[in-house]
Amino acid sequence: MKPFFSGFTWPFSFLESRSASAGLFLSIFLIATAATAAGITVYGYAYDSLTGANTAGGSSDTSASQDYASCNTIGIEIRDCIMTYRPDNAEALLGSVDSPCRAITSSEEVIWKLDAAANNPQIKAVILDIDSTGGSGVAAEEIAASMKNLGKPSIAWVRESADSAAYWIASAADTIIASEGSDVGSIGVTMSYVDNAKQNAKDGLTYNQLTTGKYKDTGTHDRALTADERALLQRDLDIALQNFIKAVARNRHLPVEKVTELADGSTMMGAMALQNGLIDQIGSKQEVWTKLGNLIQEEPDVCWD
Repeated sequence: MKPFFSGFTWPFSFLESRSASAGLFLSIFLIATAATAAGITVYGYAYDSLTGANTAGGSSDTSASQDYASCNTIGIEIRDCIMTYRPDNAEALLGSVDSPCRAITSSEEVIWKLDAAANNPQIKAVILDIDSTGGSGVAAEEIAASMKNLGKPSIAWVRESADSAAYWIASAADTIIASEGSDVGSIGVTMSYVDNAKQNAKDGLTYNQLTTGKYKDTGTHDRALTADERALLQRDLDIALQNFIKAVARNRHLPVEKVTELADGSTMMGAMALQNGLIDQIGSKQEVWTKLGNLIQEEPDVCWD
């Protein structure tokens, strides 16, 4: 037996005897089996414990590699700045005193989690825990579309704020429950920025315009907008606003005219949001869990990524 066990301890001992070789191969098999069960990629093979799907050629996302055996609901946080992706310099961005972002929610990460929940028969519902003043309209549109295709009950739980792009996302949920002191709405679009032209002139700096078209450098901070450029940007803002209004009207089953009246960029607190049809219920965690239990007909067990 000594040559056999030497295969566990010294990888080159297979050269000594067939028994040592058998020990080596058995050790490799046991290690590979244990690693695969733990969700670790072995020889290009991985097991995703959230979706139950096999993936080849790479490891699965670590946010989904935890054990969801007891969960019947997935909770997803929508926080602060909503973007289509998380920038490579995200940590530096969050640490900057000039940055408005305390956290970043990327649509590609949220959509990945929603797709995973949709494809897992064990998961019966999704909760969006929302506290955000908005961000990218494109990112909001992407998340809202994924929510509408979820095929399972969904609740948007608004704690402090669901404004602008964050409200677009919330509107796609089956039910919106918001705290009485929450901030909801801000249906509108902005492209405002600081014009540095006068400061540049004061500092003796000259902006030299070299472009291939009159609109190519529209929006540069170093010169004032022309009348034509302002009209062009306003055109796009109006189109984006109409897309926002139509999405909210469709998601909330409200007349377009009603949403248009509310689309002045302002927010409203919980009771007024309920009165105007922007939310379904005033409440906090207790009301959210009660509603969730009624939807899935069992005690909620929520896993948060």
